Amino acid sequence: MLDIVKERLEEGDVEGALKFALDAGNPLITVEILSLILKYVRNVEDYNLVLACINDAINDITNPIDRVKALSAAAEALYSTGAETTGWHYFEEAVHLAEGMELSKWRADALAHIAGMMILAGLVDDAYHYYTRAVEVIERSGEPYSAVVSMFSALADAIMEGADHIHDRRALKFYSLARDIHLIINKRLTASMVNEKIRTIEDVLKEGSVAVTKFLEIGDIDKAVFAVRYLQDEEKPVALMNVAYWLFLHGQERLARVLLKDAYDMMFLQDIRPKDIALEGVAYRLIKLGLLDDALNIAGIIKDEEISDRVLGRIALMYARRGDKRKALEILDVIKNESVKSKILKAIWGERNVGHE
Repeated sequence: MLDIVKERLEEGDVEGALKFALDAGNPLITVEILSLILKYVRNVEDYNLVLACINDAINDITNPIDRVKALSAAAEALYSTGAETTGWHYFEEAVHLAEGMELSKWRADALAHIAGMMILAGLVDDAYHYYTRAVEVIERSGEPYSAVVSMFSALADAIMEGADHIHDRRALKFYSLARDIHLIINKRLTASMVNEKIRTIEDVLKEGSVAVTKFLEIGDIDKAVFAVRYLQDEEKPVALMNVAYWLFLHGQERLARVLLKDAYDMMFLQDIRPKDIALEGVAYRLIKLGLLDDALNIAGIIKDEEISDRVLGRIALMYARRGDKRKALEILDVIKNESVKSKILKAIWGERNVGHE
């Protein structure tokens, strides 16, 4: 349902999304949709209107767990839109309500949900506090062993889900907490799998993009994609492109295209600028695979004219070898370096010993 609303919002249909929210028939769903809309509105009047609707819907919720979820959703949306003081007030109200629940399971679930939303709001340290508080609630619950195992299992899953949204070294303590909980309830296989994630993150923090390359060399694509999250920002787009290259090489074009798009989004939407020399290397790999349009896209990102001209020259030469001299000449027109242009022209028209042969 939220995906449908998000599509409408991305198309600019705020009014349609708002109607969808108010007609939901469930106040919690209404709050969740309105919280999403709050991130898209562009003027103060609409913002205040949506927030007022959120408050009205929250007031209609009587179930304490649902109310905690609604308050947390609103709080995260407020943080996302820069209203941090108001957002913290909503989180505080959610925590107060959670701590007042009599049933240990409800209290632990509510605290874990709040922590997850705090991670999305960027409050990572506060989130860890409330996850550990949920651990304490379960430990002191006095419930039968089977009930404790069930509560700990649900909490560990929630912590893992939260940790997946943390893309720096702080994720380590969340995964470690989840691993320790799995060990407490004797889920050793799951604990071992979590420990593998911890080791992967530690490898990336120590070795950087070299760790991603090592994972690709042994064909562990899942670990390589996971590892990219923990690189320095400027390394991430090129690392994703290298993973995409590996996927192209092994016939997995659909997933490769997804990763290429993610890399472009990082560069154009998040303004992450990799080093030009690294982009040049990716472009040459794509040229080897015959993916000339993709290589052209990367050439257009490179700021250094000398590097860009070298890449464009190689692309033009490949088009010529394919028999598409018109396209090759169009690319040559863009090249500013006359020496590069001259060598490529000679190569295109069949002369030898020009450096590109």
